[in-house]
Amino acid sequence: MKNLHKAMVAISISAAAMVSVSARADIVSSTSSSWQTSSTSWNVDTNNDNVSSFKAHVGSELINISTVGIVDTGSGNATATPGTKDTLFTSITFDPTNNVFTSFSFQGQLAILGDIFVEVNDNFGNTFTFTNVPKSSVFGPFGAAAVAGSGQYIDKVKVYTVLPENFNSIKLVDFGNYTVAGAVPEPSTWAMMLLGFFGVGFLAYRRKNQGHVRLA
Repeated sequence: MKNLHKAMVAISISAAAMVSVSARADIVSSTSSSWQTSSTSWNVDTNNDNVSSFKAHVGSELINISTVGIVDTGSGNATATPGTKDTLFTSITFDPTNNVFTSFSFQGQLAILGDIFVEVNDNFGNTFTFTNVPKSSVFGPFGAAAVAGSGQYIDKVKVYTVLPENFNSIKLVDFGNYTVAGAVPEPSTWAMMLLGFFGVGFLAYRRKNQGHVRLA
């Protein structure tokens, strides 16, 4: 019976842990294009030549941008491209000054076929990495969105490649307030939860019966 008792406790702890893990899936990768509008598009403040940092706005919100590799941009809903000939443009980081956005997306083109990685810092300081983006010479929209009701925001986003892959362009950047529905737990998760509840009930039942025995 002691072994059974330990097993039930272990099951209960495992179920609780699984519920906790699933609750932390607050930002997920997204390829949705249904929410992008002119009001969610980035607007680069001025034309830029051979820079590694510049500013843009989405509505009234300021976005600070830095790159690995110098870039050129137009103004308005612009495209960022490698600056000087033979420059490798491998990374771009978007840093909104306020936590107001729940979604982010971008499009562009790689110089060669490859993978694109997106790291998203949420407003709790966690970092999420989105990998295995399909290889394509023209991609997007790719990005991330908060799960509805999670209270998460897109704090900072880093988009990058790994050499020899590099960007020919990054364009059509959007920040908005799109959210996605939370995932339904897998059948195995439900099973573990039910076993955990059973374990808690069984332990309560045993304690009650043991109390009755002592009184007799």
